[in-house]
Amino acid sequence: MRPRPHFNGNSMIKLDNSIGKNFCYAPWTNIHINPQGSYKTCCAGEVALADLRITPIQDVIKSSQILHIKQAIAENKTHENCSICERQEQMTSTSERNWYNDISERKTINLDTIQDQHLQNLDIRWSNTCNLSCTYCGPEASSIWASHQKIPLERLDYRNTMPGIIAFIESNQSTLKNLGLLGGEPLLQKENDQLLDAIGPDVHINLITNLSVPLENNQIFKKLLDKNRVVWDISFDTVEQKFEYVRHGASWDLLLKNIRYLQDAVKDRPGHLIGVASVYSVYNALNLSQVHEYFADNNLPNMRWNELNNPVVLSVINLPKQFRDLAAQELEKSIPYHKWHRQKTFLQEMANSIRNTTTSKDNCNDLYEWHSKQEQTYWPDFKYRFADLWPEYRT
Repeated sequence: MRPRPHFNGNSMIKLDNSIGKNFCYAPWTNIHINPQGSYKTCCAGEVALADLRITPIQDVIKSSQILHIKQAIAENKTHENCSICERQEQMTSTSERNWYNDISERKTINLDTIQDQHLQNLDIRWSNTCNLSCTYCGPEASSIWASHQKIPLERLDYRNTMPGIIAFIESNQSTLKNLGLLGGEPLLQKENDQLLDAIGPDVHINLITNLSVPLENNQIFKKLLDKNRVVWDISFDTVEQKFEYVRHGASWDLLLKNIRYLQDAVKDRPGHLIGVASVYSVYNALNLSQVHEYFADNNLPNMRWNELNNPVVLSVINLPKQFRDLAAQELEKSIPYHKWHRQKTFLQEMANSIRNTTTSKDNCNDLYEWHSKQEQTYWPDFKYRFADLWPEYRT
């Protein structure tokens, strides 16, 4: 077999899937900023390349760190930066790498040098500013969680580098296709006000929001309504009392009010779509089909599922066999509620993975103990308790 070439910073390169199974467009086509201000190749990237509050974005793109990642991918090697996608693809066909390859339409991109960018996607999470403390979240993505854990709140300051970030994005408007706005809570991220002014009106925007903030006077919400192509992904995965337990600080009534307000605001905007970004976990595993039925009966948007891996105690994979079997059945009963092939495939592959998993656990005592400790430490006066809302895990 002919050895693959080694690429240096001046090498020309042709980007497409012919490179091999380890190929991913993201290091060349994507900018990811995480809530701590770190530049990464993507959400799943394991290597934080720089602090964008300090380092100009142009310097990050030319750094030796990102060059090493690109070299490994160009030579079809596995890089530590890509380990999460490696694990995800062992479980199902869904991974960040596959997603970036899909949205690039697997088209060939010719670059003069391996270090060149062909900017197509922005995945922006300026800070951890958020109004909720969801049970499976933490201080990295929630300022409320940071407050619970008495971590000093640090408002990320991009004043020195923001002009360069905005200028770089504006200089790449001709190739920019997608913008992902996440958080924290993106409707509370003041930097998004500038960012939305820097992109063209037809960029496809995917917003993941808890939609639990007042909408009527929110400036970012209004600017999003003025764009031509927005997917509003509302982040929640249970309903009513269970919703308020998982999404501490949220109100089910306010969420429903905001959903109706949003549905009315975009009803004559064909480029605006509303969905629900849901996390598959112990909170919905044993009544998943009922959750789907509830959504259908109440005219709620379509759900898009992702697997929860952390904290491990909340992962369905970690349950004893009798509960995994019930969860697999619920996954398969939920397939008819979905019209998209990718989601049908995810549910079936998740069911297969759960059935093929083995654990030595014979009860869920750790699940109740973990929640009891959380409740006593962070929410001692909260009106709901896990043990009361999810008694089905008792054996």
